[in-house]
Amino acid sequence: MGEAETSAAALDVEIGGLGGEVTLADLFPPSWVESRCDATSIGEFVDNSGFDVSDQESFESIPTHKWDRYVDTHSEFDDWQSMLSAAVERYVLERAGTTDSDHGVSGTETESVREESAGAQV
Repeated sequence: MGEAETSAAALDVEIGGLGGEVTLADLFPPSWVESRCDATSIGEFVDNSGFDVSDQESFESIPTHKWDRYVDTHSEFDDWQSMLSAAVERYVLERAGTTDSDHGVSGTETESVREESAGAQV
């Protein structure tokens, strides 16, 4: 993994209500990124954006509309919030021992995950 990819993957994401911080690499495993984006890892996805991302502050300084345009162009998502919400939902369900294909998650539980991810800050 290159230096830019390492620093991008190490950015912390605080997920409201889930008690802690996780890295972008935790939220966006390579198989998930590869199936939904024009990259094989979240580090590569960030690195390919052309934005200088070396730490949390530099990531947060990217203008939202420009980052959303990049996400829309290079992933199946319309914007960063949609991509982040989907990743948080996958992460939470996986940590709970449930996958998207399992039928053991109620609509209410899934909606709760979406609400929590909507409050996530990167």
